[in-house]
Amino acid sequence: MNTLNRGNLFKLSLLAASLLLSLGTLSVQAQDNTTGMLKGVVNQTSGQTSITLTHKSQGFSRTVQSNAQGEYILRALPVGEYQLKVQQNNQTVLDNYSIQIKLGQTVIFNPVLGGVENIERIAVQGSMIRQIDTSDSTAGLTFDQVTLDKMPVNTGFENIALLTPGVARSSEFDASSFGGASSAENGYFLNGMNISALRTGIGSIDLPWEAIAQTQVKTGGISAEYDRFIGGVVNAIARSGGNDFEFGAELRYDPAALFSAHDSVYKDNRSFAINNEEYEDSFREANIWASGPLIQDKLFFYALLNPRRYQSEYANSAATVFTNHKKDEDRWFLNMDWYITDDHVLTVTALDNTVDNSYQNYKWTTADGRGEETGLTQSGSGGKMYSARYQGFVTDELSVSATLGRVEDNTHTKPTNTFPGIWDYVNLNGQRYGDWTTNNLVSEAYRRDQFRLDLTYALDNHTLQFGIDAEQLDVDYLEFQNGVADARGWWEYRTYTAIPRIDLPAGTYVRQRQRDVGGKTEVNSLAFYLQDSWQINDSLVLNAGLRYSSFENTASTGEAYLDLKQQIAPRLQLIWDPSADGNSKVFTTFGRYYQPIAANMNIKQASGQKDVHFYYLPDQLNPDGTLVLNADGSPSHGDLVATNVVQSGAVDVDRIAADDLGPMYSDEFTLGYEQQLDDNLKGGVRFVYRELKQSIEDSDLGPVVAKWLEQNNIENKAKEHYFYTLLNPGKDVTFFYDFDLNGTKEKVQLSAEDLRLPKPERKYLAWEFSLEGKPTDHLQLWASYVWSHSWGMTEGLVRTDNGQADPGWTTSYDYADLMDHGRGNLPNDHRHALKLSGIYQLAEQWDLGFVARATSGSPLNKFSIHPSGVDTCKEPSLWAQWCASQWYNEASFYDWDGTPAPRGSAGSLKWLYEFDLSLTYHTQVADGDLTLKTTVYNLFNFDTPVNVNEVAQITRTDGSFAANPDWNSPTALQSNRLVSFVVRYQF
Repeated sequence: MNTLNRGNLFKLSLLAASLLLSLGTLSVQAQDNTTGMLKGVVNQTSGQTSITLTHKSQGFSRTVQSNAQGEYILRALPVGEYQLKVQQNNQTVLDNYSIQIKLGQTVIFNPVLGGVENIERIAVQGSMIRQIDTSDSTAGLTFDQVTLDKMPVNTGFENIALLTPGVARSSEFDASSFGGASSAENGYFLNGMNISALRTGIGSIDLPWEAIAQTQVKTGGISAEYDRFIGGVVNAIARSGGNDFEFGAELRYDPAALFSAHDSVYKDNRSFAINNEEYEDSFREANIWASGPLIQDKLFFYALLNPRRYQSEYANSAATVFTNHKKDEDRWFLNMDWYITDDHVLTVTALDNTVDNSYQNYKWTTADGRGEETGLTQSGSGGKMYSARYQGFVTDELSVSATLGRVEDNTHTKPTNTFPGIWDYVNLNGQRYGDWTTNNLVSEAYRRDQFRLDLTYALDNHTLQFGIDAEQLDVDYLEFQNGVADARGWWEYRTYTAIPRIDLPAGTYVRQRQRDVGGKTEVNSLAFYLQDSWQINDSLVLNAGLRYSSFENTASTGEAYLDLKQQIAPRLQLIWDPSADGNSKVFTTFGRYYQPIAANMNIKQASGQKDVHFYYLPDQLNPDGTLVLNADGSPSHGDLVATNVVQSGAVDVDRIAADDLGPMYSDEFTLGYEQQLDDNLKGGVRFVYRELKQSIEDSDLGPVVAKWLEQNNIENKAKEHYFYTLLNPGKDVTFFYDFDLNGTKEKVQLSAEDLRLPKPERKYLAWEFSLEGKPTDHLQLWASYVWSHSWGMTEGLVRTDNGQADPGWTTSYDYADLMDHGRGNLPNDHRHALKLSGIYQLAEQWDLGFVARATSGSPLNKFSIHPSGVDTCKEPSLWAQWCASQWYNEASFYDWDGTPAPRGSAGSLKWLYEFDLSLTYHTQVADGDLTLKTTVYNLFNFDTPVNVNEVAQITRTDGSFAANPDWNSPTALQSNRLVSFVVRYQF
């Protein structure tokens, strides 16, 4: 902003008398996922006006001529700071005006230029920039890194997303819930690349956060260029170099000495619910970067090294094991921009996010603390990303962009001993015991290849956008349990209900579970979309889009077990500017969003999974009642009394998924209003309704199939009893399988009435109230209040209430009886959420940042074993003979005495209060910029439980039931107080 003297201010006041702030019939523009846009209207006395933007660091320029009404648009602008110049009749009337272009946003700039003769240069105030974009109604926020560096926002997309209305923190997963959707249903993008977690979709791949320039969070009303999600979108763009060489370094240190661990939480019997006795964290990070021109005005680079070291020490709640966890990361990032011409740019991006983890275990007791070493567990994860993106203008009206790239992610474990994992549910409430270090051995490799092409063509009142979007995800997975020979497996000592099908009476047993998975599979997707942004008249805009997508998943045999086509997703936005002056808008949107099947399902359903359970009588016991351990680490046990082959390992694509399977999708409707309150402040209200219309679940149809075979006089010579099948709950199911081994597959047809699987209801209703901007010159803030309600039968792809991060493969819908009384308030139901974030400039060199949130607690459940002979376990239900939900132990919606306890009916967790504070100091040292920042996360060290024990029932050794005294006891608390110091210098 130019500095103005009194004379210039007087001239400006004269010009303001001729203010023209009309959007006219300005053509609108569908937004790109890596750039921004500038548009507006200028008042002109005669002829045309030219508007030129020059990128301040990279030097390229873009020029556009206004039309007869003074309207102009500059599309597909790389993010960053620009210098704006306006010329009329070859005379410069405005120069050196700074414009900040933000990711996915439209800057509306309506300068006053006419009415005063012989003025070569004028300055304008911020009031010329409108706060309301009346051509778009996508909900969300955009943050640049300069802003985030002044705020107490930790690294990671989720911490940025949580600043946005309608986004709730997950208590179990490293990803957020957008609009009531589960944490596995969001999309994450960097420089146009899909960087969502490759196996599960829960969050994104890890990134060097210093390399991120801007981050956009989209929570609703999203255009047709985006898909593969039904929650929300986090979209980011990377930093770039410029014409000046720049260097910098940043050091961050979170000392263990200032780590304020919460107090331990105890059960009624004084054993630990949460053991924080020796809990300690520390973190160190360095960012070292360089940027500049390889060829002036043409070729630029940005390079970053990002080593990180994290260390944590903690004891388990069973008070038996102490762990020293170390995580080492040596991440790097490279971004290069080649401006072939001012109108054509090629961007190449590469990064590495490899992680090495080690867990050194020790014996531990409350009295003596840490004891002797018991073993070391090591693992590695992460990989690389490469992408190339072209953006160019073929003509003033036609632009094209193309993205090609690959994301890799690999995980492996390194066992340091061969002892199998053991858990005791009889004496230790499910805690581990023994000297084992690694219970499960996994080697997994994922590679996602992506290509997309987008074309944009601008007409007088229409902007058409067309795109092709294709992905291929290769999965190579191997998993088996630790242990040598007969010791291999997962071992549990617990009391079980009867399993009549395998002749297992109720009692206390030692169970050995061996689950082997392996194979190479693929997840393929292809989509086309068309988007039209139509300026109907001066005050009405229609954005209409249509997206066609198809999803294919293959089994380890190479055959497709799922091929979902003809998924048509309409996206509509209608925006009305009631006063036609750009100061307010009324809008409504409708959108349909499709969710693909995660790669996790390829592994669980289509990779030859063999899952066998062996039940033994207990044998030798220690004085405390635990099992004596053998030399090979396995528990002492007696005779084998039953074997349960849950999955045989055979792969038959005709039985993996129902023949008539339909896609998973959700519909969204919104209605809203935004108003510019003053030059730099806007407020709004938005009504949101979302409904999951169809879901895909895995269900074991074994009990129903057994009845079908009996009714059709077909002998089950294949001896297959479990039929885990992907289906749409609430609909008929058809699949094919050769039961009698005669070479011809029987066509199994099961009605929705017989299956009794309830429709997968998930509804979300919300009112969002928001305030954003600068109420004073020194204060910038984002404030919101959201009232919402999320209810139904299913959370979605994952389950928060039992911690299952298994998209599509949770216990939900495994059997109809598991869903009895399952309708109610869902885990992501937070009825009230208040958020206040901002930056206050204390002085020229001092900034105070704050983030405050108050969120009502999630619903509370009571889980117990399904009682026999009631609800779906009552004849004539086809599920009654098995009542298989009992095998899941305390997983059904009943109180300890068999009384129905509908989902979410046991109350709610406490309100969660969060308050973070930062203080930042800026100064000049030796021609460079020095920044010192101190951040305190959870300033008041609140220790509210975010997870509790929801098991309402315990089973005594005699098989009788009793109320669980540990029900509602905390199992996880909110993050404790953490102090972070950052020193940054760049020149």
